[in-house]
Amino acid sequence: MRHTCGSAALAAALLLAQASVPAEAKTCKDVVTAKARSAAQLSDASRERRARDSAIANWSRRARDTYGWRYSFWRRAEEQQVNCGGGASAKHCTVSAKPCRLY
Repeated sequence: MRHTCGSAALAAALLLAQASVPAEAKTCKDVVTAKARSAAQLSDASRERRARDSAIANWSRRARDTYGWRYSFWRRAEEQQVNCGGGASAKHCTVSAKPCRLY
């Protein structure tokens, strides 16, 4: 009987410990902005995709250089903004977001 009570108390303690720690607690920094341009001889959609991907890669490098590698992941960033434009010969994109890291 004593063994059962000890196991129940341990299980209750583990549940309380898990409930007090958020699954993905984040620490975020100030907004980082980066730009890129593509004039590749491809379709408009391809030029824009290349410009967007390059801008995000530039953002990752800038966030890493400013705050460290833990902050270099675009998918973890908050308040993401992507703005693209341009004409028939070239596309340009500007991205900005708050770099975040998980605890």
